[in-house]
Amino acid sequence: MRYNRSRSSDESFWVSYADLMAGLLFVFILLLGAIIIKYGYMQSDLRAIKTDLDEQKRILQMSEEELAQKKRDVASVTDQLILAKQQNLDLTLMQAQLQKELDKLRVDVNASDESLKAARALLAQQADDLNLTRSHLTLSAKEIEGLKALLLDAEETRDIAKGELLASSKALSDATNTIKLKEGELALLSKTLLDKTLAHQKLVEDLDLTKRRIQNLTGIRLNVIAELKAKLGNAIDVDPNSGAIRLPSSVLFDVGSYEIKPEAKKQLRQTLEPYFEVLLGNEKIRENIDRIMIEGHTDSDGTYMHNLDLSQKRALSVMAFIYSWDEKRNPLLQKYLSAIGRSYSDLIVKNGLEDKEASRRIEIKFSVSNKKAISEIETFLKGKY
Repeated sequence: MRYNRSRSSDESFWVSYADLMAGLLFVFILLLGAIIIKYGYMQSDLRAIKTDLDEQKRILQMSEEELAQKKRDVASVTDQLILAKQQNLDLTLMQAQLQKELDKLRVDVNASDESLKAARALLAQQADDLNLTRSHLTLSAKEIEGLKALLLDAEETRDIAKGELLASSKALSDATNTIKLKEGELALLSKTLLDKTLAHQKLVEDLDLTKRRIQNLTGIRLNVIAELKAKLGNAIDVDPNSGAIRLPSSVLFDVGSYEIKPEAKKQLRQTLEPYFEVLLGNEKIRENIDRIMIEGHTDSDGTYMHNLDLSQKRALSVMAFIYSWDEKRNPLLQKYLSAIGRSYSDLIVKNGLEDKEASRRIEIKFSVSNKKAISEIETFLKGKY
């Protein structure tokens, strides 16, 4: 009887032991499955982050290539302006030379006129002398012969003077024709110079107009920053250069955690809602926004990869919190909003030393699209103004 009772106790012990081991095995399988699923999610997140980084890198490379091309185009336009100025200077020098030649021709014409007047005066004097001689001399045969000879000499002198007069008249006519030709050439050159000057002035005006338009486009960031400061007031510090805001991690997260503290959510929403309202609520501002980035940053304690994972999860937590406000705005957020972890790649340094408290932060910043500015430059370079 005692033997049966002991045997029954042993069997109960082994059954209980088997049940316990089965329960422990089941719990172990559940834990293993949870770990595998968590690992799968982490791998998926890392692949998405890598894809986003590759895409941003590709976009940055394309923007750098386009900017380099635009710089070369602007340099080409500058060379053309310098060439136009040089041509303008050459035309000015040519005009001065032509004016000098014209003045010289006018002096030659005046000299020819004076020679012609002197020849006419000489003929008049000779005629007066001839008349005087006829009135005082007795016309003897010998004297008549002498007078004839004198008349012949006078006629020869008159013929020479006429020839000189005709030559002077021809020279005067040639000089007049040359002056008219030079004046025509000078008028043509003056017109060409005027056309070049007007074209150069138009080119300068177009360039100034384009510069003003591009400056207006590049002033969009300053306008957005001014709107942010007016909207947020003194509630949060807005970077005057980039328009970014910084949120200390110690306020949002516990040490080593990426879950937002419940008591911090209200203040976080009060801060971020006006920020996103300025960037996405105003259509004129929104059309110039390219991307809104949520960046997680850590200090240098720990490994880079551990901090990269923590900073990425914190950025994603803030992003998920923003998505939870209003599902109707999610399509708009999907177009502009992105989250990225930066680990300790951008530390805050004060007096040459790392400020660990300031380095642990969440930064929210935006980038302005440069498509309109590039379009303005392309339109100007194609001469469509």
